[in-house]
Amino acid sequence: MPRNAYLANAKRSPVGSFGGSLKPMRATEVATQVGKALLADGGIAPDDVDLVIGGMVLQDMTESNPARILSLNLGIPDKVAAYTVNMQCCSSMAALIQAAQAVALEEADVVLVAGMESMSNAPHMVPGSRWGHRLEHAEFVDTLRECTLAGSKMWGDPWYMIDVAEHHAKHDGVSRDEMDEYAIISHQRALAAMDAGRLDDEIVPIDVPLRKGGTKRFERDENPRPNISIETLGAIAPVKDGGVITAGNAAPINDGSAVALVCSDKGMAKLGLDPLARIMMPGTALVGCDPHFMGYSCVDALNASLKSAEMSVDDLDLIECNEGFAVQLLACREMGGWDGERLNVDGGGVGIGHPVGMSGLRIAVHLANALKERGLKTGGATVPAGSGLGASVLLERAA
Repeated sequence: MPRNAYLANAKRSPVGSFGGSLKPMRATEVATQVGKALLADGGIAPDDVDLVIGGMVLQDMTESNPARILSLNLGIPDKVAAYTVNMQCCSSMAALIQAAQAVALEEADVVLVAGMESMSNAPHMVPGSRWGHRLEHAEFVDTLRECTLAGSKMWGDPWYMIDVAEHHAKHDGVSRDEMDEYAIISHQRALAAMDAGRLDDEIVPIDVPLRKGGTKRFERDENPRPNISIETLGAIAPVKDGGVITAGNAAPINDGSAVALVCSDKGMAKLGLDPLARIMMPGTALVGCDPHFMGYSCVDALNASLKSAEMSVDDLDLIECNEGFAVQLLACREMGGWDGERLNVDGGGVGIGHPVGMSGLRIAVHLANALKERGLKTGGATVPAGSGLGASVLLERAA
């Protein structure tokens, strides 16, 4: 039997809009503020941490191995290893799973996990410039756009996420009206959670530096819209001619960071903490599927988690599924047999936002808090990723 692995404590930044409040900061800078608040909240010394694992997608070499940057910024000892996972949108959930496995296998007692992304600071590249272009033209490649590849030009299948979303809409028979109606639900649930204070325990205000000196306090998710309606969504043109996916029924581009501690029983006793939740093991999963049906991977992942734990979807009190697109959530809700009243109860990626390297950990963090806030027992968090990948964890609220 593996040892218990607990989600001991977790925090996140507010989610910033593209080019919004968090634009002046790199992903590791935001994560550093969240990590410092997390350690201070539990009275945890940096040298209590045995391992650091991060998830981030849009890395560049000025921020190489962001988990190590975060580790050193937090004052964690040089001898502690740190590494960064890139599994596209699954990245930080994969990091969480690896942290739980390290604890379960007695390789560590206290693991710090981070999910980081600054999509506002995604760089452009100029391929071939090292050796010169002579009389040829050079092309700026937008790494942010290339991040949305659902296939890959490297294997001859250059579908972007928008192509997959449109494919899901046709194959699964989801109309634009249904997508727009769900987008409103995602925004309204997020706003209701914010206004009721249900996100307060997980969010750390961020001090954003100003160009002329000083800082500005950023405290609240920037994306949820109070004035959203069928009329306002209906006025938005589709991204593709003749399509049904719009900027209103898809997750936006965002910035943010989440940081968590995963501990063994020994680590919990050492830190003197009460856990938020137990990470069920067996009960984690990493899967793949046809990239053209990327959305299905979150159903496959959750089903794999449930099978390994000898449970069914009916055993889950809450489900958190990352929303890349409203169509993906609706198609997967139908495919998975998920009860909409137990699904993304405080909003999802369409309403809150989707900083790609942060989202997997964010939904797990929120699931743990939502179970605690509602006095419920068991939940599942699942996230799909471009190229047909999925990750899932099951959480059980600590007594």
